[in-house]
Amino acid sequence: MRLATLALLVSLASGCSTLRKFMPGDLFRSDDSGPTRRVAVLPFAYRDAAATKTCDLCPDRVVMDLTSQDDALLATAFVYEGLARYPRIQVVPFERVRDAEGATMRETVTNLAAREELDAVIVGALLELRPRLGDPRAPTQRGGAALYVAVLDLPSGSPFWKRVYDRSPAPPGRILRGYHKVVGEEDHSFTANEAMQGGIERMVPSLVQALR
Repeated sequence: MRLATLALLVSLASGCSTLRKFMPGDLFRSDDSGPTRRVAVLPFAYRDAAATKTCDLCPDRVVMDLTSQDDALLATAFVYEGLARYPRIQVVPFERVRDAEGATMRETVTNLAAREELDAVIVGALLELRPRLGDPRAPTQRGGAALYVAVLDLPSGSPFWKRVYDRSPAPPGRILRGYHKVVGEEDHSFTANEAMQGGIERMVPSLVQALR
């Protein structure tokens, strides 16, 4: 695992709660009413040249292009980061999920359910990452990402929310050209990982609404 990925995952357990204390207003308090829901986020499924981590709990068949374990862990971290903004969603720490990890997602959930009181489990698969090619300001191919995410009720295991995200970011909008830029900012197309993060950010509010 790359150190950057590990650092991001660790920061989700400690950094977010520390940072939240110093932020003004309700920036991180997107969900401050209603029942508390305890969920686990399983590491995303992926396929690389050496191995395949299947999504055996995905309610739909998923077809995954070649990516990597590090990319799948980064996608998982982005889900943790998005859910950290909702105080009523209690997420099982990544370290506990890793401690309970089995050979399959189903085995991992069985192990987790024996140790944790869970209302739901989030499963996902990194389907594809399309790298950005060429000049970032005018690439010959824009970065893109395709993701699958589902939420399963526990103990039934029935899915009650699922989404597919597959998009390449649009070129910079002309409507912004009349505005002054921040010093050092340049027009550029997103990388594949930035597109992946944006896709998860779009999914999380709908996911949380389904969990309420």
